[in-house]
Amino acid sequence: MSTPDDDHVARYLATLQDELRNVSPRVRDRVVRDVANRIAERRGDEEDVRSILEDVGDPLDIAAGVRERHGVRERSSWREIAAIVLLPFGGVVIPIAGWFVALYFLWSSPVWTVREKVAATLLLPGGALGPLLLISRNAYLAFGLLVPVATSTYLAVRLKRCQAP
Repeated sequence: MSTPDDDHVARYLATLQDELRNVSPRVRDRVVRDVANRIAERRGDEEDVRSILEDVGDPLDIAAGVRERHGVRERSSWREIAAIVLLPFGGVVIPIAGWFVALYFLWSSPVWTVREKVAATLLLPGGALGPLLLISRNAYLAFGLLVPVATSTYLAVRLKRCQAP
């Protein structure tokens, strides 16, 4: 029968393993095993589990250090794909709010640099909504559609480069 302390340790180790999902299985298993052994040794001394886990460190920090040492880059997720699609077209599908959702996805992603995020935010705010609304006044404003599409294309290319080994 498991105790609340056992459950806490299991959640801790599961979080560590999940955060190491991009690391090779051999490295991930070794790190999780080493951390589990450190915890088990200290638990044998009847220490409080919470203080043991605090001393061992945050599993997110441990995983970040392992990824950095092994040169593992963060892989893209649905968040990056959503940002790429919603930046140009989010404001059209869900007027104005869709573009703000895209900004949330853009800025919460660890994949792009701050410079890229600022550029994507400031290049034609609202995405394609503005040019589409103004296109009836002047056909040349259709070229304004190129800016958000080009921005998303650039972000997609950068995303692909970040994923390259």
